[in-house]
Amino acid sequence: MRTRVELRAGCSDPKALESLMSVLAPDNEGAPRGMKLTSVAEGGAMKITIDSASASSSISTALAILKDLALFEGVWLLSHSERG
Repeated sequence: MRTRVELRAGCSDPKALESLMSVLAPDNEGAPRGMKLTSVAEGGAMKITIDSASASSSISTALAILKDLALFEGVWLLSHSERG
């Protein structure tokens, strides 16, 4: 059984989207055998597609990417907050 998961992360700032794409790209290279992982910028958002022969692999990969997205968001907000 093949499974497909699509994640979309919107960024209000084009610079944030560019940074997000560059941060996640190295981790997304060399997917396990039987899995195809793609990421593209699409309309102010990063679209990540996970296509795998295993549902558990798709789900665990999606969860890992969501954790990375949450970490990126926290670091981005801290590093770009206005200091008064």
